[in-house]
Amino acid sequence: MLDSAARASNQVLIGEDHFFNEIPRFVSAIATSTTFQNFIVEIDPYTANLLQEKISKLSPADFTNFNRQWQETFSFYALKPEMELLKEMVKSGVRIGGTDQIILMSDRLIANSLKKKSKDKEAIKLYEQIETQATRHFNAFLKDQTQPFYMLTAAFDSVLNKLLTLPLSADEQKQLHDLQLSKRIYSEGSHWLRLQLMKNNFYNYYYPRVTDQKTLYKFGCNHLTKGEGLLGGYDIGNIVYNIADSRYEKSLHIMIVGKNGWQGSPFKNFPAQQLDPVNGELKVLKAFFDETGDEWMCFDLTKMHRPLRRGDLKIDDLFLRRVLQGYDYLVVIPEVTAASMD
Repeated sequence: MLDSAARASNQVLIGEDHFFNEIPRFVSAIATSTTFQNFIVEIDPYTANLLQEKISKLSPADFTNFNRQWQETFSFYALKPEMELLKEMVKSGVRIGGTDQIILMSDRLIANSLKKKSKDKEAIKLYEQIETQATRHFNAFLKDQTQPFYMLTAAFDSVLNKLLTLPLSADEQKQLHDLQLSKRIYSEGSHWLRLQLMKNNFYNYYYPRVTDQKTLYKFGCNHLTKGEGLLGGYDIGNIVYNIADSRYEKSLHIMIVGKNGWQGSPFKNFPAQQLDPVNGELKVLKAFFDETGDEWMCFDLTKMHRPLRRGDLKIDDLFLRRVLQGYDYLVVIPEVTAASMD
């Protein structure tokens, strides 16, 4: 059912609950059932480009060394099954894209990349300073989670402001401004600003390319609904839905979650967390969890779309209503296992 639906749509969106071994396998199965040209994911565009380049050009041994050095800066792709999926996609000829902000752990990765491109000697020294300090702060955080990431410090602001006064290339300036904006998103805890950045990145880097090519999207389930996102606001899923609709096409929106089991962490040696289907974040899916036995279950939500629109089906919980209206299928995995970096 899902294979044929994926083949029939040029825009396939998979909204996930993060950090499980099973979900990359599911995405891989979808990707092998049809041919995609693009894979848009929940990382920043610069890291996406860097990973595309390194996977494409480095030998397996050299990529292993590169990944070992920078793994903890790759967000979700610090986890081994996620990186294996990314490598599989790149080697099949798919172009990787990212729309997210630069995450707290990635400041040193961006600085290292810019250091290698910069022609300004003072800038190179400042990039090296970011690398050194960001690494020191990150190691301190791993030992004590009350310690701040370097991006959230006043010292980071000072270095960034110095860099922005220098005669840098347009690419350097763009990435530095995005670092500045990413810090603001974290400092203010601004979901709305993050949505603005993600949509801006989507239009700047991937539209209209994705409109003419078959594209697979993999984000947290908050981001890929057809209408309002699960946390409010209009997100990537809504943009893609409207692009497809404007071309007399239908985008396919799949949500995949775990019922029981363990959820991993993108930090080395951090403990896995046990899922709680009764009191956890996804407890509103209880009716679906109750119907899930020992096998994976796929629920067709499209049959609820018209009754919901017409008011024949009443759903009081706003989060659940957004799930039912925003996704075509819900996949529930009865028992998930925690993904790890090893």
